[in-house]
Amino acid sequence: MAVKQKIKCRWPLSHISIDVYGNIRPCCAWELGDYNKYRPDQPAFNINKQPLSEYLTSPFYTELRDQMLNDKWGFGCRDCIEEERNGVEGTRESGDRFKYKTEFGIEDMEVKFGNLCNQGCIMCSPMNSSVLEREAIKFNTKTDNLKFHLNNKTNTQVDNIPWFENSDRFNEVVEWASRCKTVKFRGGEPTVNNYLQVFLDELSKHTTDNEIFINTNAHTFTKKLEHSLSKFDRVNIELSIDGYGALNEYVRWPNNWTKLESNVDRMIAMPNTEVSVSSTVQLMNVGEMEPLVLWTKQRDISELLVNVVWYPDYFQPCLASERRKDAYRNMAEKHQSEQFDLKKILGAINKTFTADRQEELMKNAYRSLDQFTVMRQLNWKDYVAEL
Repeated sequence: MAVKQKIKCRWPLSHISIDVYGNIRPCCAWELGDYNKYRPDQPAFNINKQPLSEYLTSPFYTELRDQMLNDKWGFGCRDCIEEERNGVEGTRESGDRFKYKTEFGIEDMEVKFGNLCNQGCIMCSPMNSSVLEREAIKFNTKTDNLKFHLNNKTNTQVDNIPWFENSDRFNEVVEWASRCKTVKFRGGEPTVNNYLQVFLDELSKHTTDNEIFINTNAHTFTKKLEHSLSKFDRVNIELSIDGYGALNEYVRWPNNWTKLESNVDRMIAMPNTEVSVSSTVQLMNVGEMEPLVLWTKQRDISELLVNVVWYPDYFQPCLASERRKDAYRNMAEKHQSEQFDLKKILGAINKTFTADRQEELMKNAYRSLDQFTVMRQLNWKDYVAEL
């Protein structure tokens, strides 16, 4: 029997993730900001500047691979460290499906076509939402995140010649994707970006055997996209929904719940498609999750995944009142199943801070929510009576 070598994480041996700037990441949880801080002398590998074929021999990948094979955390692994510290199963554990690998063999790819998005989720950042980018510039909010984002846009030249507007780079990424078992699209919001349509159509000329995975807020689902997806054998659409009805419209502003439901029903009706829900549990929704769970079950959606908002740290769900955290705990006990693994984040719900730190974080949360009230003319208190 083969012995599985102890490796910190197997994702870098099987996966590449193209971020909004064209950087190649080892997984979707990898933090560029942390990497830049620890390795200012060695930038992340970027396909706006160099072909993807050079990735596996680059100093960036060589260093990361050696860290993993020596059972060490990489410089961008903060999210998984935090999850493990709080007893939450995260991205690292899911890498076990890659078995006994010790060398790179691509199975899984994630693609982002910049930060173009049609929504500005309260817990998101300008890096992943063009709505928040414009809002931050106009109202001078999220200043640290905006500075980080604009600096990275400049350093990676993503606004000058992004890889998805370079035909050679684009075709090379399509070719790599054709060798993957799963090709994932995230954003921004992938469904509002025409490059998704072009990519799928080009990929289908190579193969239709891949599983196509799209993470979407479900606000946009065109007939053209539906047609392109129908060419593939298997499609998995993961819906980013963080509450039922009006609460989701607030958290994922400017979402329209009626439009979302109509699009979801069309997705469910596609014969080659499986639909799941992914929710980010945080301060604004931790006590109000049950209506969404019930909605998911009523539509016979296969799975509901819950994830934790760790950053911004003032939106962590553990900051909520005990009454609202108890509401989550009771809901999780009631609806827990293999497909609805709601208990897996209880460690994050039960996390505690010192009284001073709790007070500081709550002040920051109120400040952020009050800023959204001014900018969007929506009072958060109309959606959640208390935090």
